[in-house]
Amino acid sequence: MVVGVGIDIVEIARIEKAMRRERFVPRILTELEENYCRTPSKVAGRWAAKEAVIKAIGLSLLPQEIEILNDPLGQPHVTIHSHKFDRKRLRIFVSITHERGYAAAVAVVERAVMQVPIV
Repeated sequence: MVVGVGIDIVEIARIEKAMRRERFVPRILTELEENYCRTPSKVAGRWAAKEAVIKAIGLSLLPQEIEILNDPLGQPHVTIHSHKFDRKRLRIFVSITHERGYAAAVAVVERAVMQVPIV
């Protein structure tokens, strides 16, 4: 059952300008994300995805508490590093896209539905 949806769009040039500040990238990306996101386009995609996740789950989280890594096929997967998020009952799906000067992302939060056997 879907319990939350979030979306965000960001101008890549805005993120590129922010990346000139030494502390920007380490403040919003985890160490593993930094290894993958080397271009303004990829950093902008992660920014949009993290904003979308925050909107979808409705919790006040820091960007460092949200980690988005890609599987071998390139599919982004979200891990929340916070006790506030119930990872046993909730799953997050995210999609990131880029078009010309923009990066956008959508996040969907799903709650596992407990099936009670009918007797």
